[in-house]
Amino acid sequence: MTSLTVVTLIIMLYGALSSHGYGRALALGGATPVGAALVAGGTAVPTFYFVAVGAGVALLAGFLDRSRQFHRSTARPVPGLAALVAFAAWSTLVTLVAPLLFDGLSVSASGGAEARLAAGIVTSSNLAQIVYLVLGLCVVVYLARAREAGPELIGLAAGLATLLSFWAYLGATFAVPFPTGLFDNSPTFVFIDTLPGGAPRVRGIFSEPAGLAMSSLVTVAYMASRVHQVAGLRRVGVIIMIALAAYLGAVSTSASFVVAAVALIVTSGVVFVVRVTLRRGSIGALTLVGTAITVMAATLLLPRLVGWVQRVVSSKVDSSSYDERSGADARSYGILLDTFGMGAGLGSNRPSSFLATLVSTTGLVGTALFIAAVVTVLRAGSKVPEYRPVAWALISVLIVKVISGPDLSDSSGILWMSIGLLARASLRDRVPRPEPSLSPGQLPTSWRETRSWISPSGR
Repeated sequence: MTSLTVVTLIIMLYGALSSHGYGRALALGGATPVGAALVAGGTAVPTFYFVAVGAGVALLAGFLDRSRQFHRSTARPVPGLAALVAFAAWSTLVTLVAPLLFDGLSVSASGGAEARLAAGIVTSSNLAQIVYLVLGLCVVVYLARAREAGPELIGLAAGLATLLSFWAYLGATFAVPFPTGLFDNSPTFVFIDTLPGGAPRVRGIFSEPAGLAMSSLVTVAYMASRVHQVAGLRRVGVIIMIALAAYLGAVSTSASFVVAAVALIVTSGVVFVVRVTLRRGSIGALTLVGTAITVMAATLLLPRLVGWVQRVVSSKVDSSSYDERSGADARSYGILLDTFGMGAGLGSNRPSSFLATLVSTTGLVGTALFIAAVVTVLRAGSKVPEYRPVAWALISVLIVKVISGPDLSDSSGILWMSIGLLARASLRDRVPRPEPSLSPGQLPTSWRETRSWISPSGR
């Protein structure tokens, strides 16, 4: 047991007793992405997934106690959940079967070391990834059903990680007292504080500067979309969070931050144009003025910005780390071919980007199911204006992971919380259809009653 274990247990107790629901406990658990709530030898359980166990317990209790909010007669299908359940079932099957079918297949282990699948052997990494995936699904279902859950949970998780990282930055730069080591207790991470030449780098509470940069980008994406939804001191606070996150991303000197930021800006521009033109979205005066200022500023600064991005990307491409990561990704796509599109199983291969991880471990079927689930919740949930910041958080997380984030088990929890909250937005936005009710012991007498009896959602 560590100090962070005690903190995590207090967070779980707070979530269980709080009138705000367990969602806040999940957000607080995700605010320390590289911290471990439980360490046993070389195995470490991230704080988010330790707290997520409580969501699984709440779901089980709600299922057993049908008088609570998870009553079957009022529950409607969670958007994207069918695809996610199918994804989890397929991924688990592949993880168990792949060693038997592809005995001796060469894969990349943690740290870039080579490993091989062995028939009949399921590693601790395989089991951990399956458990984390199941807990992630529990979080999705819980937040989709929880009455107290709202879009502010993403802001709490991302914003608190940014504040803690800024505190760590002040501690390293200006000797401000900071609990150094409290968040660095996981043996599964290699903590990087310097460049190869020995120059110091900023990593906040993350294991490396790239982690800080990517978390900062998610914070910027969420807060920038949230700023027009709040007023007064809350708006001031959101603007301050945007400034802090952008500053931390810049001082992290991560090339991935530059690439991901450009990708996010392009994505937001495309979405804006689509909303205005194809969907005939309205443009307010403030938006019109801001767009005009942005266009004029881009005209003046774009040449310098493009030159700077080119220098950053070129220096990254010429580095040895780029060669190692691109090589790991290339081997991962080779694994997809070697397994005939089936994949090697969760936790069996670790490249440097999310897409390479997804296709090499879950195959074409798993990748298609995951993409279908994400697209479903994004389309359904983004229609609710209040939850659009959550949609941008999810989009930014996916961009970040595709560029430099190989793990499906997102230890920040923002991936799973965003999916759950967007599903909740869709459920809240729907108008439930009245269904015929049957008294206990009464059999259905019509097709509509039969359909309602078999599936209370009427679907």
